[in-house]
Amino acid sequence: MGDKNILLLLDRMEFCAINSTVLSYVKNMDRNKFHFDILVAANQLGSMEKQFINEGCNVFCLCANTSDRKFKTKFEEFIQKRNKYNVVHSFLKNGIVALAVAKENEIPVRIINCSENDVVQNRKNNKNDEITHIVTTGNNNESANASGKSNADTNEINLDNNGSKSVNREISGVDHVNTNAAVTNEIDEGNEGIMVPNENKEEIVSVNKAVDVIEYEFNLDTAKEFRSSLGIDDNQIVFLHIGNISDQFNQEFSIEIFRELREVKNACLLFIGNEDNKKEINEIKFFKKYASRYGFEERLYFLGSMENLDKALSASDIILAPWKKTALTTALLAAQASGVKIFASDVLSEKINVTDTVQFLSLKKPARAWACEIINFIFNEDKRIISTNNQIESRRHLSEHNCNIILRNGYDIIDNLKKINRIYEL
Repeated sequence: MGDKNILLLLDRMEFCAINSTVLSYVKNMDRNKFHFDILVAANQLGSMEKQFINEGCNVFCLCANTSDRKFKTKFEEFIQKRNKYNVVHSFLKNGIVALAVAKENEIPVRIINCSENDVVQNRKNNKNDEITHIVTTGNNNESANASGKSNADTNEINLDNNGSKSVNREISGVDHVNTNAAVTNEIDEGNEGIMVPNENKEEIVSVNKAVDVIEYEFNLDTAKEFRSSLGIDDNQIVFLHIGNISDQFNQEFSIEIFRELREVKNACLLFIGNEDNKKEINEIKFFKKYASRYGFEERLYFLGSMENLDKALSASDIILAPWKKTALTTALLAAQASGVKIFASDVLSEKINVTDTVQFLSLKKPARAWACEIINFIFNEDKRIISTNNQIESRRHLSEHNCNIILRNGYDIIDNLKKINRIYEL
């Protein structure tokens, strides 16, 4: 049991980018120092509950969200009953009420996580010093330490004689830059950033959208096992679409692209994303009916919400991301760490392309135009074709190469942990 008790507040317990990041924090923090409880501001728990429990966390359901009039009362009752926390770290969309309760109950460190766009509003709301720290997502230009050297400069993945990878990453003992004055631009927004006057007492800490590169590095055994579980041959080209079933993530266009891949005979298309409600289920029925009309329904796999994204990425060759708006940036970073080629819509920021393995295409172009670009990639031997069957070594080295780039540019989760760790230790 850690000597510091941390309460993490989440809006839900389903798989999403925020929860995946929080889980990475929990996995990589020193458990001799910190113990984590998870409180979900929702009416029920979800698919990620087991993962947090497996990491030694207590998971609780408040049975009220932040828009519920009973939220404040229920949260106060929860805090008073537990009466043991040193830190409350809120990842809620509206977390100021929870932090006000935390202050009233004399919890010394109160952290709110928010996007760059919400920083100004949170500072305005912080009239009574409910917030001690604001954690916001910024780009790598703000990740330098006091010497002006990036914290990631010494990070590197090394390949030993057995082909196993290790990485030089340390969480503690890092210099810290106080970023009170500047809030930098998010990787997925492409804004120029904003300047916030430091009039309040809270400290603003800038972190990157980031992933654990070690978790997402390519693993051949995992790839084979995952494919086998779905009945997919080693020599099949696997396309993967990530995102909840919705118009935003544009699954329909991915299916149209796949239909146009006539030259690629031995291929299949996987979908990862929630399919829980009636609307999502009906959408899937429509997609299957469409695919059946053109004779490729059996090559579509709807996998639902999946916590083990690393397995699907290792098993996949190409990511289709014709999204209509920027989202799930960490998923695309994870895909790059795994060495997967990505074809994405140009509405996404070019800053997502950390490793230069993302190809951007316009949604104004028809599905056939996207398919032609993909076909050119698959059959061009000068490019790194990533078929799991015949290009294993190329894929392994591409993953290693990309992981090192992600590390050097500060998009590895450990760089975030260095900053979060310092706050938790206060």
